[in-house]
Amino acid sequence: MELTFAIIATCLVFGFIAALASFRPNLIPEIGASLRAAETVKKFSPRNTLFIIGASANHPACRMQRRLLKPAIAALIRSDVSVMEVYGDAMPRQNGDPIDWLDPSLLRHALGAEEGFFIIYVDDAGKTLFRSEAPMVTADILHQARLDISAPPRPGTSRKNAVLKKLRAA
Repeated sequence: MELTFAIIATCLVFGFIAALASFRPNLIPEIGASLRAAETVKKFSPRNTLFIIGASANHPACRMQRRLLKPAIAALIRSDVSVMEVYGDAMPRQNGDPIDWLDPSLLRHALGAEEGFFIIYVDDAGKTLFRSEAPMVTADILHQARLDISAPPRPGTSRKNAVLKKLRAA
């Protein structure tokens, strides 16, 4: 009985494919062309990535690290360094874009950062250049990661310099 049902189902599937091919003979090349023209999906690689890992996005160390790193994020991304944020069981984000298929607990386990706060940089060769369990200043991150990116100026220093220049000119 089951074998008869399987044979009939197989015949119906092949019959449907044959009928579809007779109505639209160019369907198979159209499907192939559309698949080739589809945008290629960039696969995840931990190389050249700065990981910020914490228990939650509101964890004090995570908030402080985001605040310290915020002025340099654009320069990091321009130099092909990804910033990956992994907070608790929430969906990981790479450069602000969610990666829904990546399991955060497996990623934390692979990086050896299962509990607490960590900042980890993996270089282009796939080796961990540094890891810290405390927030770091952007200049220290860039120095330890051996990146040729200048640290962004601090917000208050440009105002002081402008005031000093005006006073010296007077």
